[in-house]
Amino acid sequence: MNRKLGQKGFTLLEVMIAMSILAAMALGMFVAAQQTLNSKASTEDRDDANHSVVQALNRISEDLDMAIMVKSKDLLGLTFDGEYAFEGGESRLDFVSFSHQRFIADAKESDLAEVSYYLVPMPDEGGRNMLMRRESTKIDKNLQEGGTAFSMLENVESLSFEYLDPKSGEFKKTWDSKSIDFNNQLPQAVKITIEAFLPEEEQKTVFATIAPIRMTKPISF
Repeated sequence: MNRKLGQKGFTLLEVMIAMSILAAMALGMFVAAQQTLNSKASTEDRDDANHSVVQALNRISEDLDMAIMVKSKDLLGLTFDGEYAFEGGESRLDFVSFSHQRFIADAKESDLAEVSYYLVPMPDEGGRNMLMRRESTKIDKNLQEGGTAFSMLENVESLSFEYLDPKSGEFKKTWDSKSIDFNNQLPQAVKITIEAFLPEEEQKTVFATIAPIRMTKPISF
């Protein structure tokens, strides 16, 4: 059959150009969608890391809120051979807290426990550390040993503490309740600073909070 005069079709070149344009548009949409998904995943990873640091700060604050010193023989018992103290360094903190949680029914444990916070290096990660929490339900004369320890947070560069002196109103670098300056006394509050690396970020992020302590004087009745 003869084609009617004036009726035209698409040439092969026109079809190839159209297909190329459609392919480029599809590729652009795919790349944009992939970038959006990657950005969403990165944002979620940073949010999770931020949440982990905030949770760690909250846990330290809760333990400090229940920090305690007991000097009463009626409460300690005549056979008690341990020591209630508060030993705060610039990057390590050891104290007794009323915050122990019992997870086993009828466990022969009190609410009191030794609590420590400190850093240990991460394996194969130069310059990065893990934030450790140690707890021991046996209170003895060494606040830095015994019990169990676990990692609360990874990718930490530094951990620092400062201690608010209720007398001077100033923060001190260290605090020892057995020293002459702070004998049998707890700080009014502790400033906690954590420098951590968030996912896909080269620069560290600084997190800080101030945790008050309710009972700054020992129970001695």
